[in-house]
Amino acid sequence: MFGATTRRFTLATSTRAFSTSVPTGYQTRLSQFYHNTLRDDLVIMQYVPPSIRARQDANEAARIEATNQKIGGTPPNPDKQHKKTRQPKPKVPVTSANNAPHMESVTVHIRCREALQNKHHLLSVLMAMQIVTGQRGEVIKSKNDAATWKLRKGMPISVKVELKGDRMFEFMDKLVEVVLPRMKEYHGLGMDAGDGNGNFSMGFDGSVIGLFPEMEMVYDQFPLVTGFHVNVRTSAARNPAGRLLLSGFGLPFIHTRKPASETFEL
Repeated sequence: MFGATTRRFTLATSTRAFSTSVPTGYQTRLSQFYHNTLRDDLVIMQYVPPSIRARQDANEAARIEATNQKIGGTPPNPDKQHKKTRQPKPKVPVTSANNAPHMESVTVHIRCREALQNKHHLLSVLMAMQIVTGQRGEVIKSKNDAATWKLRKGMPISVKVELKGDRMFEFMDKLVEVVLPRMKEYHGLGMDAGDGNGNFSMGFDGSVIGLFPEMEMVYDQFPLVTGFHVNVRTSAARNPAGRLLLSGFGLPFIHTRKPASETFEL
């Protein structure tokens, strides 16, 4: 009897999962903050009353109609009608809890110039990328030849990682809470930053990668450390909505001030 009981207990303990993988219901601190607090705040701050939205839509429709009619302009050239015209941007949808702005992905890119002389320099970049982001990087090869830089098609020149889900929130949490406050000469992104569609990019030099907690103890063991770029892709349709989202995560934005004039008139 005792042997059967021991055998069943051994079988039960051997089949029990002891893996260190992240549980299914696990959420990072930044992810919890977004879903519990920030998302509702974004919906409230971007709310526009129906009367004001109808007035804005009417003004936009009138402006587009006036532009199409080309009042006071030259008639269109029939020889250039075959050229494609620039498509207008899609209309900004009404913000709700279902379509509130959120981060879709974060891409970290490192370009290594030294790889043009020796491709083995990319090993240092790959290891640094994996330590910082927790994900193995993808080697990017050149698509064209450039004789000026002694670059040939197919040569490995850079490494990139696209982060999504919990790893995306973990990387942004470390960047905003640990790395940026330790930088002495970084004041934030400008108000004119962004590509117009709610996506933002920022670049850092080689010394910044050593400010990550995972790189502090092993920074001296890397023979080559270069700068990196971070591209944040959001679901916002315009820059103001994306800027509001990233500022809620703690990413600083500053207004560019003009230098004061040396002379003044009374």
